[in-house]
Amino acid sequence: MPHGDFSDMGALVLLAGGIQQTFYPHLCFKTYHPSVKPFFDTDINREMEVMIRFCGTFLLIIGCMLFTVRWNTINGKLSGLACVGAAVNAAYCTYVVLDAEEFVPRPFYIYVVVLAITGLHLMFNANPVIKAADGKKKN
Repeated sequence: MPHGDFSDMGALVLLAGGIQQTFYPHLCFKTYHPSVKPFFDTDINREMEVMIRFCGTFLLIIGCMLFTVRWNTINGKLSGLACVGAAVNAAYCTYVVLDAEEFVPRPFYIYVVVLAITGLHLMFNANPVIKAADGKKKN
């Protein structure tokens, strides 16, 4: 399976985010740069920690899926559409629900961009289908 295309770059970002969210959920509440707000404006509590860790495991699953599957024009369409759908949902939740329709730079938008580009890559720039070899040998 070829590596190095954008699905692999997306996989690395999602694997890193999944590891961070699963094992270090408190980092979602920390400010790293003055112009970028943290994921959430509140303090961490048990319920938030559980939900962040739970979502982090799904990022790990998607990251592993993106890295190990050889995406082609047949199997990439639905997965790509799901990635684009996840990007739209993350953008909506961040922009409308969390920030009341005011753009506030947050790390969520990194996931939005990565998921959207990865999804478009899977749908429109997939690897060609490899045809199975015949069971007959020619002499």
